[in-house]
Amino acid sequence: MEISTLRFGDIEVDENKLIYFRDGLPGLEEYKHFAILQFSESYPVNWIQSIDDGAVCLPVIDSFLAVPEYTFHISDEDVTELEVNSPEDLYVLSVVVIPEELEGMTMNQAAPIIINTETGQAKQIILNGGEYNVRYPVFKEICRLIKEGEADAGSVKEA
Repeated sequence: MEISTLRFGDIEVDENKLIYFRDGLPGLEEYKHFAILQFSESYPVNWIQSIDDGAVCLPVIDSFLAVPEYTFHISDEDVTELEVNSPEDLYVLSVVVIPEELEGMTMNQAAPIIINTETGQAKQIILNGGEYNVRYPVFKEICRLIKEGEADAGSVKEA
């Protein structure tokens, strides 16, 4: 399927790999259908592109690649909504803020995007409590991963 995007122009996406947010994303509730775009030029930063509106696109990063010790609990309600059968079916992303000064790059640990890679069901959950940082610095970790060769685009889990 070909989609038109503001950032990347017209691109081809696999219809079988689209993800669906039943309730949309917080602040973007009207947009339900998205694709994860991966480009070697920006990896390990990927993009969640709306299929409904080519102008809506968010930079994201694999939460555990950026912060291996990152942990949180998913409620039973979210497990049911996402149709989770196994934790191995989940792909967890965090929205990234990329300022002009790249050294200030951060990720949102307080609201991970959870994707069931088997069903395509997705949800951004808001974690309770103050233990998660909305602006967790990730620039140094990304640089380290690239330098060590761990941020290989071939290792991305397909959604």
